[in-house]
Amino acid sequence: MVNAMSQTIMFISVVATFSAVYLGILGLARREETLEVKLQRFTALRAPVTIDTEKRDLKRLLARLGRLAPRRWSEGLDIELIRGNIPIKGGEFLVLQGFLIILFFLIGLALTQKAYGGILFSVLGCLLPRLWLKSAQKKKRRQFNNQLADALLVLANSLRAGFSLLQAMEMVSQEMPNPISGEFQLTLREMTYGTATETALIHLSDRVGSDVLDLLVTAMLIQRQAGGNLAEVLLNIHATIQNRLRIKQEIKTLTAQGRMSGYIIAALPFGIAAVLSVLNPGYLSILFTNRIGWAMLAGGLISQFIGFIIIRKIITIEV
Repeated sequence: MVNAMSQTIMFISVVATFSAVYLGILGLARREETLEVKLQRFTALRAPVTIDTEKRDLKRLLARLGRLAPRRWSEGLDIELIRGNIPIKGGEFLVLQGFLIILFFLIGLALTQKAYGGILFSVLGCLLPRLWLKSAQKKKRRQFNNQLADALLVLANSLRAGFSLLQAMEMVSQEMPNPISGEFQLTLREMTYGTATETALIHLSDRVGSDVLDLLVTAMLIQRQAGGNLAEVLLNIHATIQNRLRIKQEIKTLTAQGRMSGYIIAALPFGIAAVLSVLNPGYLSILFTNRIGWAMLAGGLISQFIGFIIIRKIITIEV
């Protein structure tokens, strides 16, 4: 009983310490970046970003450690972080991920007193930042797609009123909310720096990673090569996007029951374990004190994860 209590206290202490340090680093890292800094990260303007002398804190330490990360990995993550609207560099993300892996390894080692327990926990520490990144990308993409139809109307009406394409895009950047206004403003700034319009539009598509935006960019590139009425093209794309959003909402309504069933099935074992731990604390203790119990827990978690992924695949219908 005393040993179990000491393990619980150790676990709570480690988690609390990690949460304070990790959230502190994230709080310092998630500062808004200027458009120039984003351009330096994404375009060929790779000039080093100067750090103010007043920022002698964890953010500066994180930036220095990020420079030690492999350049191939960090540059690949730069675009992924921009797609998720996360204002840190790829090297800094790798440092945070490595810190999380080490901490989860220590937590697993403290709880199980076995090396394989620490390895299993470290795998979880490796996956969590990636899942968070994918979630941030999905959120930004969803917001962008929901705003794109209104932005197309602004573009088309501006072109009909006699504005140029750059003036119409500037109208979108001024009238629309984030994230679409920030992305269009960044594209305009690229053009101001001398980037070709076609290249800036391709960069816009790469930054967002939306198939709906790919359709728009492709149509604009074809129009610039073949000519035609761009306003009419944008209105046709607007109608297509509106119909697509309507169909997606209908599918989301029809699959709501399946999604809720998947969430309940995934959460049910954890809920039952929590109730049993309160009613009879010693009932599940054998699972955490025996190798077979740990193997059963690992198998159950893996099966839960696979089942949840299968349910998500079934109810996810691409439009």
